[in-house]
Amino acid sequence: MESNIRHTTDWRFSTLASWLGVTSACAYYANSELALYLQILVSSSILAILLYVLKQPNKYVYGVAVSYLLLILAMMQLSSTSLVFIHLVMFTAVFSPHFSLPKILACVVAAMLVYGLTHYSRWENGIPWITFTIWFFFCLMNWFISRRIVESLNTHYQSRQNYKELKATQHMMGAMHAAQERQNISRELHDSLGHKLTALSINLDFAKRAANEATVETLSLCHQLSQEVLAEVREIVSAQRNDKTILKQALEAICELTPNLRCDLQLSKETEQLPQDYALCVLRFSQEMISNTLKHTKANHFTLHVGISHVDQHPLLIAKAYHNQPETNLPKQGNGLAGLNERMTQFGGEFSQHLEQETLINTMTLPLNLEENSHDKVPTC
Repeated sequence: MESNIRHTTDWRFSTLASWLGVTSACAYYANSELALYLQILVSSSILAILLYVLKQPNKYVYGVAVSYLLLILAMMQLSSTSLVFIHLVMFTAVFSPHFSLPKILACVVAAMLVYGLTHYSRWENGIPWITFTIWFFFCLMNWFISRRIVESLNTHYQSRQNYKELKATQHMMGAMHAAQERQNISRELHDSLGHKLTALSINLDFAKRAANEATVETLSLCHQLSQEVLAEVREIVSAQRNDKTILKQALEAICELTPNLRCDLQLSKETEQLPQDYALCVLRFSQEMISNTLKHTKANHFTLHVGISHVDQHPLLIAKAYHNQPETNLPKQGNGLAGLNERMTQFGGEFSQHLEQETLINTMTLPLNLEENSHDKVPTC
């Protein structure tokens, strides 16, 4: 199962409410006044761990889990109530996405053995096995339920991301189709109507020069009108053939559909004339970066910079993406990043990652070939 998870508000509320309930119960059944003061210290430590887990559920998982388990064992020595096992239930819920069932069961059984051994002398009628049985199955059930909840959350986030990418791709492809249609119309206007208007204007000018005084004024007016119509057709053709990229609109559409992430788009003026095929590569890169930010971090701000640089008189399309959550290690490349790297390599570009002052910067570099239009030179990502 995917270990990276995102806790919801309901999850946070239920965890803190459970901590408050078990802390109150353990304090009521404290073994002594000294045990009560020690409980405050232990409960405060547990609360700090829970708050850290809710904020950073995917970091230092093993260390945090061991610390939480040791604090649970310490709490068992300071209280006589079996309600301390609520902490064990919370333990199975919080770490259900990270630990398999055998590991969780080993922790639960170990904690119950410690509780049984340290509280055995207080039981007059032997060990209440029914108590251990109930708490054991409660922990087991909670592990299954919590794991299913996390799987559903991951599926939900992935579905929203897939929907967002699909809508952005549809927007981009629709705009590309519209641009192609406008280009076809402008070509027809230029090749058919434009040539005929030019011929008409030439003939009217010739007729005006050869006409008598009675018709010269009318022919002059007709010639002037033909010139005006020809100029308007040329303006229409120029406007329709303006091949400005719809990259910015597509990226803005992605950002509008992205939950809990504020996007800062920085596109240089050169990218306004970026061909659609290159714009599609940038779109794919942006989709993957936003998707990874949502899945693997708790960042709330995402920055994308797209520009064109010249190296040895060769233009390069460079896109950089980063978020505002500090990073200390480069992430492992999954299928998404591996596919993106392969796509860049296929068209002579590259994808790279590096850390700069705890900021993970993802860079896409693609050589531009704006003069040639051959399919083996222009990428179709």
